[in-house]
Amino acid sequence: MIYVGIDDTNNEESVGTAKFTRQVASKVAEKFRVYGVTRHQLAQNSEIDYSIHNFCAVIHVEADKSHLNTIFSIAKTEIMNNFNIGSDPGLATAHEDNISSSVVSFGLDAKYKVVKRDAAIKLARDSEIIIEGFGEAGNGVVGALAGVGLASTKNDGRFVQLGDLRKIKQPEPIQKFLKSGIDKVITVEGVIIEEGIIFNTDNKPVKPSPVNGEIVLFVEPVDNMFRAVNRD
Repeated sequence: MIYVGIDDTNNEESVGTAKFTRQVASKVAEKFRVYGVTRHQLAQNSEIDYSIHNFCAVIHVEADKSHLNTIFSIAKTEIMNNFNIGSDPGLATAHEDNISSSVVSFGLDAKYKVVKRDAAIKLARDSEIIIEGFGEAGNGVVGALAGVGLASTKNDGRFVQLGDLRKIKQPEPIQKFLKSGIDKVITVEGVIIEEGIIFNTDNKPVKPSPVNGEIVLFVEPVDNMFRAVNRD
């Protein structure tokens, strides 16, 4: 698996990190199989320059290491062609073999405290991870590398793109979701649900979470149905 981390693509005029990363994923998918796109929450601190929520996004690409540079190039071209003046996007691309415990620890640190751009660049280069910042400061490299580390654990964030989930119009039976890439449907109390109807607020696509290598959709009972719940 190759992970493509993207962060800090948004300002007041841009579409936002998650949507932009799905846009990049669509370009990557023209040549490689994209498994999905995950969103990962990072620290919200007054010392960090972020727009609204401070999260990064990661494209999961089913490809071997020999395609690393090509995938990076595709993503970089899309960023260069579309990012808005005033934003500071960062891009990190890594094969799973090069994501060490130090990279994972960096991602975990970025969820709870301020981490520095120079530390991200040094760690990436020491780990043979391709990394680059754009814009005036390129501070997005922090979130891009953090996202790569977090996504590799298969136990953080949530999918904003997975299989055909974005095409499902709700409400729909649980089995339809299970056939579209979700492994389990579980209540926030930890009860596995196998029958029933699932919906999401404002009919938005559901966003399941990777949990110990499985794809889990968390729900809560509402009016004899189950409402999807997001986990950060």
